[in-house]
Amino acid sequence: SATAIDVFQIGIAVYLVTVGQQLLASLIVLLVIPQITFQDMYFLRDPLKNDVKYQASAQPFLVIGMLVAGIAMGHAGI
Repeated sequence: SATAIDVFQIGIAVYLVTVGQQLLASLIVLLVIPQITFQDMYFLRDPLKNDVKYQASAQPFLVIGMLVAGIAMGHAGI
């Protein structure tokens, strides 16, 4: 599940580059980096023990990334 989240966000960033939203695409990529870090630190090592820590640390970056993607698609007229 952690890989799917990362792959789809990177895919959205690639799509945004193709529609001319390079700045917002790079912002999404920068928001994925802390998610991957927290996935490695907490979720992948012991998901049952560290679920709350992972959600509290990585979830804000995911939500902000979704907001940035929505704004970028709105600017692109999609």
